[in-house]
Amino acid sequence: MSQHANDMRDLRDDAARLGRDAAASGQRLAEDARAELARLRAQVERLMEDRVTPALGTAADTVEDYSRRARQTIEDNAYAVADTVRERPLLTIAAAAIGGYILGRLMGGTTYVYPDRHHR
Repeated sequence: MSQHANDMRDLRDDAARLGRDAAASGQRLAEDARAELARLRAQVERLMEDRVTPALGTAADTVEDYSRRARQTIEDNAYAVADTVRERPLLTIAAAAIGGYILGRLMGGTTYVYPDRHHR
């Protein structure tokens, strides 16, 4: 064989070897990337378990506590109003009448019962 043919065969073998090496390097790079992703995923899961989940639980407890307090306050006020109505019914009727009168005056004082009377 000629020197030229040997050089060509060596060149072809070198190219094949480089291709195999590049493929192996690419495969190692992909495996490293997968391992890094798995490590990051595990780290995120740990952070969720250690910090986020307890914080959400605390927030839910706080909201539940505020809800319980608000419900109790509303119930207490409703009972107080009911007791006042039972103890002083005339005062309650007078307060409702005065409130209705004031509200009517604030609404403009127009009547909607007989709208044609004002236009004659």
